[in-house]
Amino acid sequence: MTRPLFGAALMMGALATLSLAAPALAADGCTDGLDRLNQQAAALEAAGPGTPAPVTPQEIAQLRALQQSAQRVAQSGNAPACLAILAEADGLQRSIARPSAVAADDLAKAKLHGADGADLGKISELVVDPITGRVAYAVVEMGGFLGIGDAHVPVPWALFQPAANNDGYVLNVPKDRLTGAPRFAGSNRPDMGDRQWAMAVHTYYGVPPYWMRDSATLAAAGGAAGAPAAATQQEVQRLSQEVARLTGELAQARAAGSTGAAPESTGQSGAPQPPAANQ
Repeated sequence: MTRPLFGAALMMGALATLSLAAPALAADGCTDGLDRLNQQAAALEAAGPGTPAPVTPQEIAQLRALQQSAQRVAQSGNAPACLAILAEADGLQRSIARPSAVAADDLAKAKLHGADGADLGKISELVVDPITGRVAYAVVEMGGFLGIGDAHVPVPWALFQPAANNDGYVLNVPKDRLTGAPRFAGSNRPDMGDRQWAMAVHTYYGVPPYWMRDSATLAAAGGAAGAPAAATQQEVQRLSQEVARLTGELAQARAAGSTGAAPESTGQSGAPQPPAANQ
């Protein structure tokens, strides 16, 4: 499905450096990351419009905008925000170097490994946000993994990454988190468009909602990167309490299912509904 990217020596040299930036970014810190980004953008600009498949002015402008945003937050002393923006720039750089696209059918056939390298199951479907065009979740078919029975587990796409040597994909979630993860069977599929459900799932896995993945740059540009820590902490606490409530309901439903009793309803719309026992 991929096509080789051809170009003159200068272009290829510039693009080759892009894919090497990410691993050393965190260790080098914000200053070195900014220097590297500046060098890479300058190399792409120097390649000129005469090369095959040239980098467009729009791509250069976006890299430079990310660089300027990272510089602003670095000057304010917010190193974590700087690194977050540089990570976003690195993702753009890698896409410029080699655009990546995978068919859904190929994902379904690919191996899926756990964080420890063990076989995990398979990706049964992708859930896409039609407004943003992003992949929101991959539904993992566990197939009896961890003794929880056949289950479909919606997992934020941000937690997946290509495995080494193109050997499928890795789901970076510890086994103990998957054991109690929100899941469903065919008869009680959740409403994935419900905000309460979506926030609970993302909070459970400890990742930002998929629609916020580019928020670091916007926050930095708007001066919101230094938002009061107390407000953020309160929101995290609220979401954590919501996850605890949903986990308790799931445990109650399992216990009720083992005795043949019907689980109690919370009366709250949007909460993930646990699967019926033995499905």
